[in-house]
Amino acid sequence: MVRFPLLDRTVRTPQALPGELRVRTLIPGLLGAGWRTLRTGGWRLLALYAATQALLLVLFSPLIRWMFTEALAAAGLHAVDSAALTSIMGNGGSAAWIAGLCLLAIVGVGGQLTLLVLAAARVRAGLSLQPAALVRDLGSVLRRAPRLSSLPLVWYLFLVLPLAQAGFFSVLTHSIAVPNFVTGELLKSTPGLVAYVLFLLVIGTLGTRFSLALPIFALGRVSGSRAMRLSWLVTRRTDPALLAAGAAAAAAAFVGGGVLVAGALLPVLAVDLAAPGLASVTAAFTLGAAQVGGVIIAGSFVMFLAAMLIELTVRSLPLLPQDLTLSYSPERAGRSSETTATLPERSRRGRALLTVVVVVPALALGGLNIPVMEGLQQVPQTLVLAHRGFSDGGVENTVSGLAAAAEANADLVEMDVMQTADGGFVVMHDASLSRLAGREESVKDLTLAELRAVTVSDQRGHRDTIPSLEEYIRAAQELGEPLLIELKMHGDETADYVPRLVSELESLDALQENIYHSLDKDKAEELKRLRPELYVGLTMGVAGLAAPDTTADFIVVEEASYTDAVRDSAWANGMEIYVWTVNGADGIRNMLRDNVDGIITDHPDTAVRDRAGMGPEEPMGSKLYDAVMRFVLIF
Repeated sequence: MVRFPLLDRTVRTPQALPGELRVRTLIPGLLGAGWRTLRTGGWRLLALYAATQALLLVLFSPLIRWMFTEALAAAGLHAVDSAALTSIMGNGGSAAWIAGLCLLAIVGVGGQLTLLVLAAARVRAGLSLQPAALVRDLGSVLRRAPRLSSLPLVWYLFLVLPLAQAGFFSVLTHSIAVPNFVTGELLKSTPGLVAYVLFLLVIGTLGTRFSLALPIFALGRVSGSRAMRLSWLVTRRTDPALLAAGAAAAAAAFVGGGVLVAGALLPVLAVDLAAPGLASVTAAFTLGAAQVGGVIIAGSFVMFLAAMLIELTVRSLPLLPQDLTLSYSPERAGRSSETTATLPERSRRGRALLTVVVVVPALALGGLNIPVMEGLQQVPQTLVLAHRGFSDGGVENTVSGLAAAAEANADLVEMDVMQTADGGFVVMHDASLSRLAGREESVKDLTLAELRAVTVSDQRGHRDTIPSLEEYIRAAQELGEPLLIELKMHGDETADYVPRLVSELESLDALQENIYHSLDKDKAEELKRLRPELYVGLTMGVAGLAAPDTTADFIVVEEASYTDAVRDSAWANGMEIYVWTVNGADGIRNMLRDNVDGIITDHPDTAVRDRAGMGPEEPMGSKLYDAVMRFVLIF
């Protein structure tokens, strides 16, 4: 039995908070523990972090994608959209594949984070980080994982942590987040803003209050549910200090990231001026170095946090039940001299290993990055579409918003068409008037004349009236602004919704000059059947691994669902791909760099300006900055 010094204690729970858990003592104690662990574990901890991330990326991610493809095939599909989800989960074979890939992801993420906690604990105790010892330790913990009592930990690792913006801990969870289109809609109204802030407060509180669950589970030999309860008990009194120490660690990582960006850009800026012909190659290898540096910073941050959580767990033993002891149960692997070293530069062996784990990957990545940087020479052909007009100049889906989008030089304006109670058409996105007009009525219950008399307003203080489709089309024609018209459904449309819409647009001489899309696959394909010459798209709230089987000419994917695989699949099938709603500065530039066919954004002015600045004449430093922000792990 190998027991940690200072970890194996049985004490009575005191009434008063021990001195070592008081804020003034605890904050420096947590930070000191994190620093000592990093200094002692050095490159070995960082190499372990990098190796686990690489394993998940190279092995687990392809397996999960393959299993998801098999799940689609079992349901007779080769791609997924919102409508296909029911078919997938309703098919026994598909459900089995989905269950299998979920289990694989749980094993991957749970095993990775547990291994990192165990490694930090071994360093703290002065024990070896030999692979065989780590594998034995991990196996002893994972044997308890299949129990039903471990399910709360799964919920914490796969939902709470990612939604609390901590998904960067693992490459398999970094993309789990509230989709931008959801947060974007919430932030457009005061009640939505309040709801979103409350959500962040709740999810953040859960994230910190359960933060000791994994260390207690891994080191304390308790069930997952009990580990969750004990974490909640302890952090009730230590949460402020933990938050403060965590904020300090995050600030240090942020500063490190800033230094990394500056260090990557300066050489390329110099080469831009002195030898422009070498700029792309220089940028490629600088990006490779930055990618390795990003792994180092991210790994240091993760291991620093793990060490702080272990320290807090140790200090909190007086608050925990007397029967709880924190220990390992592998055979003694022996003390290892590697854990007594500090920085690897202090030994010849350390310098050699440092070269292997840092310099070699940086050079390899640099070579792979050369075509990436050279590919950024092209001028993006991406269309910029103003999402429901331009909200900086008018209320969404109003004539004033349309005019503002035209003034911002948007290539097209995306807008929504909804049917009224008397079969007419208005330009409106929401089925209810509550958000924009403060009224509880629904569009489907009001006539065209009644809706046109409604005044709508937004948080910026803009006011306008709901326009009819005819009014909006006439205004767009006068402005010379083509439209991407979305067929928006509220559920009570007439059976001839699509023919009616086509007839009205024809009467306005506007059918051929605009393009169309819809979330409703049946409506989009009905429009394409009715008028094959029209350019029609299928909007996908959830995209899978490939473009769907559809007669549409293009797909519109939500930004969180956009992947290289979906884009390439669409192009391979002769379809274009538009991405919505792309509002972040980095997101806009990423889509332009990928040269997607169109981006739908609330900030068309920014997108138009960024597109104009890209191309062969653009300084390589600007291109490198975008690449660093996209491909370096900590960003």
